[in-house]
Amino acid sequence: MEIGLNLFSVFKELNEDYFGTLEHVAEMGYKNLELLTVNFSTGERYSDAFSLPVIKQKLEDLGLNAFSAHEGVAPGSAIMDADWDRIVEENAELGCQSIVFPMAFISGREDTLQTAEHLNLIGEKCNKAGLSFYYHNHAHEFRRIGETSLFELLAENTDPALVKFELDLVWVMRGGYDPLALLEKLGSRCDMIHQKDLGQHVNPVNILSAISQGNLDTMKIYTEMVKPNDFVNLGTGIVNFQETYQKLHQLGYVRYAIVENEGQPGNKFTSIADDLKVMEKYVQAR
Repeated sequence: MEIGLNLFSVFKELNEDYFGTLEHVAEMGYKNLELLTVNFSTGERYSDAFSLPVIKQKLEDLGLNAFSAHEGVAPGSAIMDADWDRIVEENAELGCQSIVFPMAFISGREDTLQTAEHLNLIGEKCNKAGLSFYYHNHAHEFRRIGETSLFELLAENTDPALVKFELDLVWVMRGGYDPLALLEKLGSRCDMIHQKDLGQHVNPVNILSAISQGNLDTMKIYTEMVKPNDFVNLGTGIVNFQETYQKLHQLGYVRYAIVENEGQPGNKFTSIADDLKVMEKYVQAR
């Protein structure tokens, strides 16, 4: 298992100084990156601002392994509206091994089944280019639909050969599920995980327990229910790192444990440097 950093952790810093941010991340000791490919301030792809060879050379000069990239669509946009041929081609050129779809705004059975169909199509494009394709969860996918959940519908209706899962362990908790049990159930279909921490003050942990399931507005969950200070630096919240990483080492198939620091307090470079120390303690412990 290797430690990674999802660059969403420093997206504001990337917006302002793309290469300078990469330099800071490398200086603090991160080696493996999950890329953000879009400037969230402008909506512009970084490959439009800087050529792919220049980006790739900078990563190589800094000793950074861009093993993955998050590629999504804006809220309200259809998944297949994105230029997936370009996206796959660019990430393959950068040397990424995988593409992760970070969030689908699903709320019911029909749109979940349609999303699964679209994920299969994108997964097939990635597969043909030699890349793996993943879906990254938040909390809303764990909404119950009868005897099942939206997440289970996604898992059951996507081809395991084309679509894998990058479990965000804390978002699983916020959806009311046991992340380690789900990880074990998915098996090697989930070989990358996102690691964040949740503040001890957060109540309820399970967001879905606090809203009407019959009127689930997916965006409202994240704009009204989730607060900027919910997430904290690793090791300072409710996550039991000892138990979590003992289980991950026992399972043996998680290749990347990826820091995603969504917290707001203080300097983000200081926060992710502290996060790295916590991850080194548990990921490298045997």
